[in-house]
Amino acid sequence: MAEKSFHLFPRLPTELRLEIWRLCLPCRVWDTDWPTDEGIYFEGPNDDGSYPCLVTPTAKLNGLPPVITRVCQESRNVAKESGGSLTRDHYKDLPKDAGFISTTSHDIDDNFWVDTKRDSAHLNWTPCYEGIYQKSFGSALASIAWKSRLVVGRPSIMIDWVNMMINQKEERFDVLEQIPSWWVIMRIVIIHASFREAAQTGFFGLLGDASVQIVSLSEEGKANALYGFADKCDRKASFVERIQRDSSESLKQELKDDFVTNRISEKLSSKMHPAIMFRLCTAKCNSSNESLSSQ
Repeated sequence: MAEKSFHLFPRLPTELRLEIWRLCLPCRVWDTDWPTDEGIYFEGPNDDGSYPCLVTPTAKLNGLPPVITRVCQESRNVAKESGGSLTRDHYKDLPKDAGFISTTSHDIDDNFWVDTKRDSAHLNWTPCYEGIYQKSFGSALASIAWKSRLVVGRPSIMIDWVNMMINQKEERFDVLEQIPSWWVIMRIVIIHASFREAAQTGFFGLLGDASVQIVSLSEEGKANALYGFADKCDRKASFVERIQRDSSESLKQELKDDFVTNRISEKLSSKMHPAIMFRLCTAKCNSSNESLSSQ
């Protein structure tokens, strides 16, 4: 008869324990620069001048070391096999034209964990930022194209890049063709929930430590589930954030129309895939002080 008892984890063979730890590691979206409130809420602030969410904490949360780094020495060593803070050594071969600098840059930051074997790179910066912040230097697209080679996942850019290809003559749009495929983020949805609530859904990695998710428009079931979770969390908030929800077909058509309007070649458009980004915010910034004090 087959053995049905469960062996204590420390007594499992070393190879099996290490593989279990590896399966616990999150596959994350690496924010290569800071997301900003103004950059996400282009419709403007609330009547009192504030924004619906302080977006920067979502990047800080997403950049924390994985949960298993705080379990034991063995799990910590597994996490460090391919993860850790980026150093200047990672950038030693950075081409001059990829040395992009802006007020939202954080290239070398000891507070951000990046896993080179699991993560994908995302660029928050768009040409719209030029009208909000001081001028940037270098090519943002050359920068994200180069950084995407440090990790394994499909890189992502915002839809505004597609809309501005004609007018941004100085940008290095040619580098987009050097990468096999891109995510084009059509919408960003902020989900306000506690870490415990988010972890229990299973939407944010096995242990809840992948707090930024990119969902393809073809994954309608997952997108609907995340929208549903966002709606559920909003119903418990003291005020409801405006969540723009469009059908997959309308977003696909929007991107297709943008390709035509901005004269993007069929070869390049075939590399660009529409998606929605969901960002977890645990800061309770959509709750009033009264509701926070009662929790």
